[in-house]
Amino acid sequence: MDSSSFNPTAEADSGPEPTVYLIDDHEVELDLMQRWCRQAGLKTEVFDEPNVLLARLEQATVGCLVADLRMPQISGLELQAELARRDLTIPVILVTGHGDAENCRAAFKQGVFDFIEKGFDSIQFIDSIEKAIRSNQRDRFRYEVRREARLLLEKISRRENEVVLLLANGMPLKGIAQELKISVQTASKHRSSIFLKLGIDNEVDLYKMLLAAEVDLDKNPEQAEE
Repeated sequence: MDSSSFNPTAEADSGPEPTVYLIDDHEVELDLMQRWCRQAGLKTEVFDEPNVLLARLEQATVGCLVADLRMPQISGLELQAELARRDLTIPVILVTGHGDAENCRAAFKQGVFDFIEKGFDSIQFIDSIEKAIRSNQRDRFRYEVRREARLLLEKISRRENEVVLLLANGMPLKGIAQELKISVQTASKHRSSIFLKLGIDNEVDLYKMLLAAEVDLDKNPEQAEE
């Protein structure tokens, strides 16, 4: 995104090409999953060592991770927990030949995206992966929009922060002037400065930006810097 303007309508799938990260200690099953992904046109990377995989992933990674639930060094659930501890939000699909209700509950409670038993066909496998990738792309898009909105909002002063909250809550310039004990002319200058710094044209755009930045619109102007 252009740091000088705010465009929350950009496509969520316009970022880097997603990658399917496959980890399994069974070479035959790993090869099969990779072949299915390639046939579906999906970029893949394969691993049989959890530590190598963890060293490869970054916060900006886009795609999904498919991991065997039962591996000798670290289980799929333990791997997902380590990803969460490192704040790596890539969706995780767990694959197992030992699926049961307890594992399913633990997996979903922990934040695993999907849980499928071995014996699945390629259609089911690819469908789960594509859903995970779309979910990850949407999450990354929302994260980037929020980050960009917050960076832009950092440009405005403390007084402008107060004006922003009042504008976003629908208060006219005359009301803002009375609330902040300033002239209407000064309130108007603050509004113009805010719009210029944020690269927006009106109060509707301002409201959208504040929603994207997840700003609490119910807080008092005095709390704007908190």
